[in-house]
Amino acid sequence: MVTISVEMPDKNLETRILKLLEKSPEGAQASGLAAALDLTRHTVAKYLLALEAGNRIHYRLAGRTKLWKLASSAMRIRYLVGGDLDSIINIVLGISRSAGTDEHKKAVSYLRETALRHIERNEPLMNLAAELDGRLIGFIIGEVRAWEFGQTEKTGWINALGVDPKHRGKGAGKKLGEALLSNFRALGITRVRTLVNWYEGDLLSYFRMLGFNVFNMTPLEAKIGLPASAKQLGGSASGGKLPHGRKICNAWQAGTGDRA
Repeated sequence: MVTISVEMPDKNLETRILKLLEKSPEGAQASGLAAALDLTRHTVAKYLLALEAGNRIHYRLAGRTKLWKLASSAMRIRYLVGGDLDSIINIVLGISRSAGTDEHKKAVSYLRETALRHIERNEPLMNLAAELDGRLIGFIIGEVRAWEFGQTEKTGWINALGVDPKHRGKGAGKKLGEALLSNFRALGITRVRTLVNWYEGDLLSYFRMLGFNVFNMTPLEAKIGLPASAKQLGGSASGGKLPHGRKICNAWQAGTGDRA
């Protein structure tokens, strides 16, 4: 019988590497980490690759040299701008399982309209992006509503969010959510709400991590269809122009699938 031995990763060594990187926000070379740990560069390189595969660390190139840093420290939160629209759409396309269908194309079109409308409102605190090495990897869009459903206090709402699937597990969703909640707090908002489909377990877990719970209101909807005149004008149930010039707004939400 042949016995195969599998080398298990040393969790203590992983922790020591992470602590060293925490002290080096600008990044550290593998050779420097090896010297600090009194190990060979080859050994440290294996652990760096394992930590990278787990989305816990990230490197940037300085010439031909890899500078390793914690994934969270390499990320920054900034305001969304109009030039981010294509990146937002690409993130949503990467998240959705129904990409390419007519229904999904409509949803993406509505999201573009919604994101642009929020950005053009010039309320930067409500529209945030997570950026890693100059690339947008996540976004979150919110707003403040007054006199919501007869409530006398102003309420914050999270309307849309998404994290690039290739960058999940790096804490982008957590950073975005916490930053937006902090901005709501700075505006004097003490209650923030959102809507989530009951079957979206990852998204429910994400919001619970941010402190959200079920609240004492029941969402209701009525499917009322469109009048014949609106259909003849090429209108649709979401976003189509009505005979009197009014427009139905559509809020579209993309899940993060992000692990905190």
